[in-house]
Amino acid sequence: MKAALKAELRKLLTVRSTYILTGIAVLIMAFVSFWIMGYKYSGHIDSNFLNYNALQAMPVISLFAVIVAILLMGHEYRHNTIFYTLTASNSRSKVLASKILAVLGYVLVLTIAATAINLLLMNYGHNLAGHPLPHQDLNLADVITKGLFYVVGFALAGLLFATLIRNLIFAIVFMLIVPNTVESLLTLLLKHKAVYLPFSALSQVIGTQGSNNGPLDMGHLSPGRGAAVFGAYLVVGWLITWILFLRRDAN
Repeated sequence: MKAALKAELRKLLTVRSTYILTGIAVLIMAFVSFWIMGYKYSGHIDSNFLNYNALQAMPVISLFAVIVAILLMGHEYRHNTIFYTLTASNSRSKVLASKILAVLGYVLVLTIAATAINLLLMNYGHNLAGHPLPHQDLNLADVITKGLFYVVGFALAGLLFATLIRNLIFAIVFMLIVPNTVESLLTLLLKHKAVYLPFSALSQVIGTQGSNNGPLDMGHLSPGRGAAVFGAYLVVGWLITWILFLRRDAN
């Protein structure tokens, strides 16, 4: 298991795409944090300003984290290295578990670092503009816990579909379209029950979607219940994917 994990970390950390995608995510978030939500911000500011806006940065981080996760598995099938990966290990389960652990480690570091940068730049932007933030009731543990669950959820969902579909492009397109476009369309049909769709439930963890009394009114779940609903989807999805990964041919 240790050798398999080292191999997966090497694959993750020795390709340019990991650093390019991470850099783009951090730059976008830094610009929004410092310039838009900091220096140029002119809206209402209360004691939960940092808590709320730190969580609103998580969709940006998750968008690039999920692509990194997909590439970790998708490149295996695109470049036909999956044969060598499976041959080098005495267990397919160890290979899949190692990929999951590698993604979790990457997401953990990325989310904590991005949260710290986000909070510091928002505060610095306000100070530089001459309107320092009022006292903030910052709950860092709550922000990191919810942010981690959100980004980890997206990343593991991306890795799941890359493993299940075995097509790099299709997996990326799927993860870009389904969470927003497809589930938004299903909201028109399901109304309040749409909140139980997987990515709609995940969005409840950080409060990016909720009841708006409009045509896309999807109801509301508490962060804990949203996490439980999405977690159930993820566990069932991974059980199916794991079984298929063990039984299907490598190609």
